[in-house]
Amino acid sequence: MNYPLMSDNITREDVNTLISFLQQDPIPQFTNGPKVKQFEDEWGKWLGTKNNIMVGSGSMANELSLLALKFLHPDGGEILVSPLGWVSDFAAILHAGFTPVFCDINLKNLSINVHDVRRKITSKTKALLLVHILGYNGLSDDVINICQTHNITLIEDCCESHGATFKGQKVGTFGSISNFSFFYAHHLCSLAEGGMICTNDENLFNLFRCFRSHGMVRECPDQRFKDLILKQNPELNPDFIFLEASHNGRSQEVNAVVALNQLKSLDANNAIRSDNLLYFWIRITLYVRIIYYIF
Repeated sequence: MNYPLMSDNITREDVNTLISFLQQDPIPQFTNGPKVKQFEDEWGKWLGTKNNIMVGSGSMANELSLLALKFLHPDGGEILVSPLGWVSDFAAILHAGFTPVFCDINLKNLSINVHDVRRKITSKTKALLLVHILGYNGLSDDVINICQTHNITLIEDCCESHGATFKGQKVGTFGSISNFSFFYAHHLCSLAEGGMICTNDENLFNLFRCFRSHGMVRECPDQRFKDLILKQNPELNPDFIFLEASHNGRSQEVNAVVALNQLKSLDANNAIRSDNLLYFWIRITLYVRIIYYIF
């Protein structure tokens, strides 16, 4: 019996919704427009976060998260992270000029080992990048308390764990920053690529809006924040002030159209995934016991 590792989860309904969007007259805007904003708002309602910034991928969400941290800590420092994650977690740390400090994993949830975290905290530690692996929750009271006690920024990488919970609350709502991926094989797909940065921190939200568009200050939604930057740089054209050497991380309207349609069935799809896990887990456990008794 052949079980593929993954398959594209775009449905016919997704495609029909996209076709309807493209057939509008006049032709709709295609880059970072009203559909992106609508999806950001709907995602925030589903997750429970105030500010949500759709970007081109989960990797870009990681990249901009660490770039914001660099802006707040220009002298750099250390980021605690598990070695079990995707390359974009580690690349984002390095690109932002921080030093990754690898902590052992917790075999029960494949996330970070809190005892090793305690051992490796130093005066240079700026953040803990917590990766929720394969749909599991990687949080614990100890992780949260450590970050609060040592004033360490908690960044949640939830790219594989849409809908996982800790104490009945969705992961991605505990850290100062959380990142999600909408890659084609993940719980929710935004056509092919896509991601989201989530935060309840208004200052971080302002930075993310700028950094999503090359670092341009004019993309910031907070006029007070913009006025402060403009006052510090009176000699510069206000339309072309760049806070950091950032990237074009904007998403496309077509991605948001598909993501909005998939969001309607995200909870139901998560329930199917959980049932599948239980199905395989029960049978694997049974087979292991049979083999144990035979041999």
